[in-house]
Amino acid sequence: MNVQHHLTDETIQDYAAGSLTASMETLVACHLTVCNQCRHKAMLAENVGGSLFDDMEPAAVAGSAMDLLARAAMMPEHSAPSSPASKPAFKGVPLPLARQLPADLDDLDWRRIAPGIKQFNLSSQHRKHGAFQLLHLDPGVVLSAHSHNDRELTYLVQGSYTDEIGQFKAGDIADLDGHDQTHQPVVDSKEPCIALIATQSPVNYSGVFSKIMQPFVGI
Repeated sequence: MNVQHHLTDETIQDYAAGSLTASMETLVACHLTVCNQCRHKAMLAENVGGSLFDDMEPAAVAGSAMDLLARAAMMPEHSAPSSPASKPAFKGVPLPLARQLPADLDDLDWRRIAPGIKQFNLSSQHRKHGAFQLLHLDPGVVLSAHSHNDRELTYLVQGSYTDEIGQFKAGDIADLDGHDQTHQPVVDSKEPCIALIATQSPVNYSGVFSKIMQPFVGI
């Protein structure tokens, strides 16, 4: 897979530090499965963080290791939790995303929100806290122009689109924030474009109709 668009260094550092939301961690992990460059940077960031942790002064703890073991021995036994059934590997879907899906992409219960546009929500939280969803876009679909208040990550699972930033294909990631310009994605692939999106807050739509539809779309 020829990846052309990568994560910013800031996002990689936040990922390594564990400060991203769970939805954004999943999305970043999807990209890391196909991008050697970002995966290498993430490993370096984690190693740097580990080195800093090793240099910290040890904190005093209450009780010795023997005390903790003695307390554990006095606690009632519990049966070990059964390991969850392994998730199936869906064709063309990175494992971090496959773990979130109840079925293959073709068999998902897609919700139609506009002509040529369907969505599948992966989170039930209110849109003011950000969205985490899959978008299924038919060839030729033009999304509404919008900008961002906070970080927005988009991972291309299938197909491609073009906007003011460039062309994004399967495996690419759009790592945008409140400083980026307004953009308007246009699906330019012959097959449907499927994108995984994670946001921290609602986006800013330029058109009046899009603003009216925003509560129903959830982005």
